[in-house]
Amino acid sequence: MEAKKLVQLPTNLVKTQVELDYEKDVWDIRNLNIELNLSRAEYRLNFSGIKQLWLREAAKHFIRFSLATKSYSDCVNKIGSIGWFSKFLATCHSSIQPQEIDRSLMVEYFSYLLNQGLGVESRRKNIYQLRQFLTLCARESWLKITEKQIIFDDDTPKRKDPLPRYIPQEVLIQLNQHIDKLPLLIMRLVLVLQATGRRVGETCQLPFDCLLQDAQGDWFLLHYQSKMKQEDAIPITRETVAVVQEQQQCVREDYGDNCSYLFPTPRSVYEKSGGRRKGKPINQELVGDHLNRLAIAEDIRDSSGNIWRFQAHQFRHTVGTTMINNGVPIHIVKRFLGHISFEMTMRYAHIHDQTLKLEFAKFQGKVVNIAGQVIESENPDLDTTDLQWFKRNIQAQALPNGSCALPAPMKECPHANACLTCTHFRTTIEFLGQHQEQLQQTERLIEKARDNGWNRQVEMNERVANSLRNIISSLGDGNGN
Repeated sequence: MEAKKLVQLPTNLVKTQVELDYEKDVWDIRNLNIELNLSRAEYRLNFSGIKQLWLREAAKHFIRFSLATKSYSDCVNKIGSIGWFSKFLATCHSSIQPQEIDRSLMVEYFSYLLNQGLGVESRRKNIYQLRQFLTLCARESWLKITEKQIIFDDDTPKRKDPLPRYIPQEVLIQLNQHIDKLPLLIMRLVLVLQATGRRVGETCQLPFDCLLQDAQGDWFLLHYQSKMKQEDAIPITRETVAVVQEQQQCVREDYGDNCSYLFPTPRSVYEKSGGRRKGKPINQELVGDHLNRLAIAEDIRDSSGNIWRFQAHQFRHTVGTTMINNGVPIHIVKRFLGHISFEMTMRYAHIHDQTLKLEFAKFQGKVVNIAGQVIESENPDLDTTDLQWFKRNIQAQALPNGSCALPAPMKECPHANACLTCTHFRTTIEFLGQHQEQLQQTERLIEKARDNGWNRQVEMNERVANSLRNIISSLGDGNGN
């Protein structure tokens, strides 16, 4: 007797587990193949607060669409904005249908938000994100609503330009006086935040091998730019390098060679959680928690006498403000902080516009040492004008006729007043005239020393003169000098 064949559904009618997860009212994005910030504890998207079923289903389409290009936190904000609209409809128009959404309803909604006591930024965000949502609903046919524009640019309240929430100098001084009282991992992470201005999530997820060196032996921090979704490298001091290397050693002792992150969850923490966070980045919320416990314990106050409330993102604002104060050109600040637009960077410039330089120092042509040798790079991607300008003018010691490859925070220089005999000396064509003038002065000193039989002075100045001749010869090649 012939066996019966099993009837199979067409493969296009079989829903995958991911598709079934998308139908739920609470999404666990760990199951949705979505890029996740592993330094955050949140991983759920909750639609249950949207009361109208038709609005909830459209919101799911909208968030699924948004997850392809937007961050988890941005999607949380979008759900919150749709939630406010849902609350308005439930309160004022409980039986409304999608096709009844029109301009008059929007005007009423704007008044509703104002009467709820929401601030300017909250209302701006809710109106802007609702406009995005309704536009896509009409375009993608998620709801049967009008395709006419019903929310306009001037519907959003005007915002006050937000000032950076930088940490005042007196607070930073107090913090650094007591920073060794933080757990070692948190202390090193905070030192990296202070030095680099990276976002806390980016810092928590720094790769274990995050250090690069350029031709001059200076160091750069390799990290992932979460907003631009690409890798980037910024210059760092040798002090910061030492902090990173100390942390790398601690990770090796704790994890062996099997950890991908510079700041993983410590053993004491992941063992309490049953090992769930083993090998994952430290939770970024712990950074603020430890800092604020320290502020209370050590009585860290601002100039008004208030206990300072730390937020990890304040370190980024502090770095941006400090760079502007130091006269760093605005496009260098934008490049260093990884801002998408100049508008974001200009927030820092509003505080100290008068400190901006009209011109930034030239950095072009060759970099040479005292032997006149051109310094070649093993990492040419680190040799962009912006990165090297920043490294030379902010991270390194500035000299009257060049720069020192030793960063300013290092110990006292063992070669004081002997730069032109030091292998760490670097210079470029912008200082050519000064080198030529110094060579003439040095040759006069040599002549006088010979006339007086001062052999030691002759020997010392000959070394300087030879370095200057090498430099002048090398910088002058191909530059018309």
